[in-house]
Parts: sequence; C-alpha cells; structure tokens
Amino acid sequence: MYEKLNKYEKVIFNILSLALVLFYSYSAVLKPAATQYHRGIYVIITYVLIFMTYKSKHMITRALDFVLIAASIFSVGYWIVYFEAINYRTGAETPFDMAVAVIGVLIGIEVARRVVGTVFVIMGVLLLLFGVYGAYMPDLIAHAGDTFPGVCTSIFYKSDGVFGIMANVLATYVILFVIFGAFLEESGAQRFFIDFPLAAVGHRIGGPAKVAVIASGLFGSISGSAIANTVSTGAFTIPMMKKAGFRPHIAGAVEPAASISGMFMPPIMGAGGFIMAELTGMPYSWIMLVAIFPAFMYVFSVFTMVHYEAKMYNIRGERSEHSAKEIFKAQWPYILPLVVITIFMLTGFSPAYSAILGVATCIVVGWKTKDTRMDFTFSVIMGLMVLGSILVAMLKKAGGMDAAAMVGKVFSGNLVILYGIVICVVIAFLRKDRFQGTITELKRFVEACRKGTESSLKIGATVGVIGIIIGVLTYSGLVLTFADIVIELAAGKLWLTILLVALASLVLGMGVPVTAAYLITAVVAVPALTHLGVNEIAAHMIVYWLSQDSNITPPVCIAAFAGATIAKANMWRTAFSAFKFAKFLYLGPFLFGYVPGFSLDGSATDIIISFVLIIIGTYAYSWFLSGIWIKSLKNLFGKKATA
Repeated sequence: MYEKLNKYEKVIFNILSLALVLFYSYSAVLKPAATQYHRGIYVIITYVLIFMTYKSKHMITRALDFVLIAASIFSVGYWIVYFEAINYRTGAETPFDMAVAVIGVLIGIEVARRVVGTVFVIMGVLLLLFGVYGAYMPDLIAHAGDTFPGVCTSIFYKSDGVFGIMANVLATYVILFVIFGAFLEESGAQRFFIDFPLAAVGHRIGGPAKVAVIASGLFGSISGSAIANTVSTGAFTIPMMKKAGFRPHIAGAVEPAASISGMFMPPIMGAGGFIMAELTGMPYSWIMLVAIFPAFMYVFSVFTMVHYEAKMYNIRGERSEHSAKEIFKAQWPYILPLVVITIFMLTGFSPAYSAILGVATCIVVGWKTKDTRMDFTFSVIMGLMVLGSILVAMLKKAGGMDAAAMVGKVFSGNLVILYGIVICVVIAFLRKDRFQGTITELKRFVEACRKGTESSLKIGATVGVIGIIIGVLTYSGLVLTFADIVIELAAGKLWLTILLVALASLVLGMGVPVTAAYLITAVVAVPALTHLGVNEIAAHMIVYWLSQDSNITPPVCIAAFAGATIAKANMWRTAFSAFKFAKFLYLGPFLFGYVPGFSLDGSATDIIISFVLIIIGTYAYSWFLSGIWIKSLKNLFGKKATA
C-alpha cells in the first residue's frame, strides 16, 4: 500500500510513523500520557494513515478521503480536547457532543470497511441497529434501546466503546510490539530463525518441514499474525519442503499449521496475550508463564505429525553447509532482543518498557552487518537510561541516598535524551563517512518505523467497530444473557460449551481478524466458562486458542489458502491437511477446561504430573492422527495375504 502513495504522501506517512514511535516510546519509558492523549493520538494517526493508504480509486472519491481525514482529526480531536468536560456531563451531552459522536462512529465503520471487509462492518451495523431497536427484539434479548445519536454517544464517549479496552491495548502494547517486530526484521534476525533450525534438523527425516515448524514458532510470535508468518517464512520453507519430496498440498499445509504456534508462543503471543492481561487484570508475565507449556505442546504435536508424515514417504532433507553450532556461534546476537524482552518482563518491568528496550537492542544487533545498520541514537538514549537506573539502585543499596538523588537528577529523562543526541551528533561528525553513513542509517530507522506502523494498520482498523460491538453488548446487557443462553444450550456440560465456543469463534473468524474475534468472544463466552468452574485464565486461553481456528479450518482458512498459493497446490486439499496438522488447536482448549495443571492451577506435584501425562498423551495423539499406523496395518495384512 505504501508503494502506491505519491512522494508527498510518503513523506507524511513517514513523519506520522516516526511521531507514533517516538511518542509511545516516550510515554512507555519516561512519562505516561494522559488517557485521552494515549488512546486518542493512536486512533487519529491510524485513521489518517488508513485513509491515505487504503484510498479510493477515482479522483472524485479521492477528494472525499481528505474530507474523511479532516473529519477523523476533528471528531477524535474533540474527544481529546474536551475529554474531562464530556466525562463531567455524562448523561447530559449537548446536541453538538452527539453530532460529533455520530461522525466518529460512522468514520470507524468506514475505516473497518476499507481494511477488514464488509462482513465485519455488517456485524457492527447490526449491533448498532440492535442498540437502537432493542425494545422491539424478542424478550430473551430485549432491552430499552435508544435513539441513534444516543447509542453513538454511548459508544463514542464511554469507557467500553471506541476508546475502550481495544484502543488501550493497541496503544499500550500492540503498536510497540509490532514496531519491535519490524525492527527485529530490519536488523536481519529473521535469517537466523531459518538458518539455525535448518542446520539443526534440516538433514533429518522430514527436515525441511521441521525447519518450518521451528522457524514459524520462533518468528510467528513476533509477527503477530499467522497469515503474515505463513507468507514470510513460507516463501522460503514451502519450496524447500517440495524440493525434499513433500507433496505440494502437504508443504502448503505444514507452514500455516506451524505458523499458528506463534500466536501462543511467549514472549509476545500476537496481541491476544496483552488483551488477556487487560481483561483479567493479571500481570502479563503470568500470562506468559501459563502460555509456555501449552505453546510447546502445540509445536510438539505438529512436529511429531510432520515426522511421521515424512517417515511414511521416506523424506529427508539435505545437510546444511554449516553446522548448527557454527551458525549459533556466528549469529547468536540475533536472539538478544527476545532475551532482553523476556528477562525484563519476567522481572517486573512493564511490557511497553520491555518492548522499547527490545527495539534498542535490535538497533545494536543490526550493527553486526553494514547492510542492516540503523541510526543508534535511540539505543544510546535507552542505554543511558538503563545505566542511570542501575547506578541509582546501587547507590541506594549502598546507603548513599543523597548520591542516589543527585545521580537521579543527572540521569533524569529529558536530560538523558539531550545527552544521547549530543553524543550521537559528535560521533557522526567524527566518522569518516559522516554524511552518507548517517543519512543511510537514519533512513533505515525511519523505514523500520514505517514498516511497523504499516503492519499495525490492519488490527488498528478494527478499533471503531470493536467499540460498537463491545459497547452495545455491554449497554444492552447481552453479555450476561449470552452466557445464560450458552449454559442452557449446553445443559451445563463443559465439553458442549467448549464446542459451542469453537463454533462461535469459527463463524466470527470468517469475517473478523482473529484478535478481534478473541476479544468479542471472550466478552460473552468467558462468563459461561467460569460459571461452569473453569478458572479465569484457563477460560480466556480456551477462547484465545479457539479464536485461531479460522486460520486453518475450512471453509475460510486464509492462512491455509496463503500456503496453498505459495505451494501451487489445490486449495481445499491444503486446507484439510492444515486442519489435520493443527488438531492440537482443538485438544488444547479441552485440556485447559478439564486439567487445571495445564494452566498452572494447582500444587507443584499436580502440575508436574499433568505435564508428564500431557506430553505422553500429545505424542500418542499426534502419532494416531498422523495415520502412519494405517500403513503399518496395511503392510501387516498384506504380508499375511501373501503368505
């Protein structure tokens, strides 16, 4: 999309991308922005960039895009500027307040239509109509209803609407981790995530497919999208699998099935983990710990099935030119950003702060090769901040409170920024290639900011319609009603409730991005699951895992279709094969529901016993689903017939 912009639009896009990165970095590390600025600036920039990049095709309607940009800035800007006044007069909004709310809600619908598609928009419109005409609905779901401006006012201004949980999670976590992923890719790390598994297992039975499983698990967590991961790593792994002897539809299926693992794999888990932390009130570090074992079990399941698939056809890969040890020794710095993020989050630092440190580490790692070097001012500033924090902590521990206070002033936020800029300017002048080198590195830094921002637009486009859906569900009381309906339909049976949630997630995922599908389903399904005795984290994990099923479950299965396109294979054969390889996606939710230890709920002994039994069970489950035993039976009966 960016490539289709003219040069002036590209400049605006780059400036807004840079502003987004710097503003949220400053907010995460130094001084948190007030609620209205924190959420509003993200929404404004996202809307503006979407109308710029997802532009109308004709010149006349292109002029309308600029009107919509102005309307976006006006409506969201009005909410930002008059945030306190609007909250003060809640329930007594002026006609002008209502008019602005109507504009804001309609713009959110148009943004979603351009980026996500009509199905998602239809859902939003239907919920809006339900909000207005609630009094005319069947008794089971009826509510008082309101005028159209009244419903829009509630959706646009209240804390569970447009600027509610989705906007907060996107602005607080998702944008920073998407940007981190862009910087990690720009640093050249993606190559390591393929080269290392290739050297480690590429020459073994089913080697290329095993490379796809491991590489997708490593990189998928960072990309935040199973589809994006299928396309990026699949461009390399799928042709490699076909060359080794895998049938095209199998090669096209392994990659999307493996790519889903990245959505469960810490430290990032796509965007779902952050939403889960926000909904449950649990620290994100705990969400990560709960997610680790189930994520590895999913990878283990796909890995085992791939192994037996290759064994049936005696498929082996080629030995890499360099050993895994040599590659790790040469490229180990590329794992440092992930290590930094994980350590800082597990030691109590906020995910946002950890993400910024991860970005700074990516820039440092990028200096390993000349082609990936980015401007290091950002890293120098973060390095000085960490140094200042360490010195202050050491002095306090030694009892030098006065010295600690003095060092704290010297390393105060704005001063550290000044120090970092001065240091980098001096270094730039001392360099031999000070002009050309510095300009090139600055361009790479801006390019990484732009790629990260561009990647965030698809999920950012959902914020308006998600606000409508969550706002109306809450306003109408349908959240509690839906939970009662699900419990009644399932007759109080947990296994049937999980199946109903799976069906709802699949249908919802046909027209909604998986992260949005998780949030919407969680709001209405988690109460039903917890009512049946499932602990809250496990209930959210059930919904989150099932929200991924639309990636590989027919009839939609976009990730599987992407794999089929790269493999040049039959779409439906690929889709059903991906569905087979990803079967643990459906076993996992039942384990969360029936085995408390799977979500770290219980004593240490119970958890260890659960883990051991699940490992054995997963192996047996994957062996059975691989179908290799069918071939063994055929061979056995064939020999008997011959005898």
